[in-house]
Amino acid sequence: MMKEAVACTTKLGVVMIVKNEEQSLGDILADIRGVVDEICIVDTGSTDATIALAESFGAKVATFPWINDFAAARNRSIEMAESDYLLWLDADDRIDAEDAQALAALKSRLRPQKDTAYMLKILGCSEDMPETISFQTRVIPNRKEVRFEGRVHEQILPALEASGVRVESADITIRHTGYHDEQARMAKAQRNLDILKEELKEGKDTATQCFFLAMAAIGIQDYEQCLAYLSKARQKRTHEDWLHFSYTVSTDCLLRLGRIAQAGDEIARGIGLYPKSPLLHYYHGRVCMQAERYREAAAAFEKAASLPPRIDTYPCPPDLSAAIVFQHGQALEKAGDMEAAVAAYTRALTSWPRNKDLHLALGMALLKLDRVSEALDRLEQARVLLAEFDPGIWLALAKVHLFLGHHAEAHALHHEIFTKNQADRDAATGLIQTSVATDDVESLLAALEAIMTGLGMDTDRELATPADIARLCADVGGGLRDRGDFPHAARLAEAAVAIDPACAEGHLMLFDLLIAEGKRTEAIFHLEQATRAGTPLEMIEKRMTLLESS
Repeated sequence: MMKEAVACTTKLGVVMIVKNEEQSLGDILADIRGVVDEICIVDTGSTDATIALAESFGAKVATFPWINDFAAARNRSIEMAESDYLLWLDADDRIDAEDAQALAALKSRLRPQKDTAYMLKILGCSEDMPETISFQTRVIPNRKEVRFEGRVHEQILPALEASGVRVESADITIRHTGYHDEQARMAKAQRNLDILKEELKEGKDTATQCFFLAMAAIGIQDYEQCLAYLSKARQKRTHEDWLHFSYTVSTDCLLRLGRIAQAGDEIARGIGLYPKSPLLHYYHGRVCMQAERYREAAAAFEKAASLPPRIDTYPCPPDLSAAIVFQHGQALEKAGDMEAAVAAYTRALTSWPRNKDLHLALGMALLKLDRVSEALDRLEQARVLLAEFDPGIWLALAKVHLFLGHHAEAHALHHEIFTKNQADRDAATGLIQTSVATDDVESLLAALEAIMTGLGMDTDRELATPADIARLCADVGGGLRDRGDFPHAARLAEAAVAIDPACAEGHLMLFDLLIAEGKRTEAIFHLEQATRAGTPLEMIEKRMTLLESS
């Protein structure tokens, strides 16, 4: 007689600690509602509506006094839970719909024996920092001996290991949005450093404690202190899992301190221990780039690209493979092999067709090879993929459009940049040039006024004719030249003679700038034009003397 299948009754709960998370908490609770069986939240002293918000989602909430101990607070949340397995989260975590479905699928596979924990992918996202990805043990069996330890950087793995719980990985991603400004991150690192030092005084002088001290020190940009604690951590180390990652930290510190040779020695030691690490070979390439050993850097990046990617328990760029091939192309460019760089970027785009940095790099490399139409296609694609306005890409595109004679397109790009930042001289002088070609007098005068204001020049000028505007362009160009800004001065001089071919001041300035660059033929042309425009003889003779001596 066949038995009826018994539905899995293994339950999954969420445990969290929060404080004043009214703005963030609702999003993550909405993400996991309907997937988990209970939500247990410990509040450590909120003064806003956090508790009411949590309760509106059906969460069990307990208050717990903050005692500078994250493990104690997390363990209190575990004590509240009745589920067989627990997913620990932070208020600034997010789980997309696809990953919520994957979490529900994982829940259906959880073993009632409570003998397995699961690492999930943590995608670190910040508005002002590059993304990172790592594995972190987030789903744990609810057993009385499985508790966190450590007042900061609280750890669950030691308890899992002591209990004989195996740890597996699951293809589920949690986005950790974290802090979005440097000051907040430094304040957090200083808090962590203070607590860790208190623990150190209390006798917690372990390898991992020293490693966490190093990480807090780099968080406050104290690179010497970071290196000192890393050295202590390695001396004490037995089997901890951070050694591989520590070589990226120490190499980064040494590079920031300008100790490039030591950084090279450090990353070589790391590669000696982990020869198949793409991340360490990538750092080797970075060291070589800073040392201006570009051929060696290209070889290091090529080696990194040949190795299979790995996600570690400590953060690395989620798009490391794309970063490696991008840097490979950059190294080839620096080595003077532009064709090879173009080939590297082109190959990379077959794997990462929506990587804006690759499109931009390929576009700029193609420009250097005078493959202008191809460059325009890449730069336009970079612009399409960009999530927000980027003046660098806009200017590059405007440059290409100007070269191809697309004055209206270049004008629109310069106008957009200038509208957003009138102090941008590239945009202002480019807008003046394209305004001449498109007969946009209003934009031309606005850009001139912005430059004059920046130079402290009197903007109250009477402009009755095109010749007046041309002379003003030459005058403002002279102000830029006197301050050593020769490229922008040349743009205004060119605009002046484009507006009025008889503008002697514009021709003389172009003569001076071209002679300084050693461009005699072009300089002579403008001197001849200045002579025809009626420039006083003594000024012409002065330039002739300069011409003869050049």
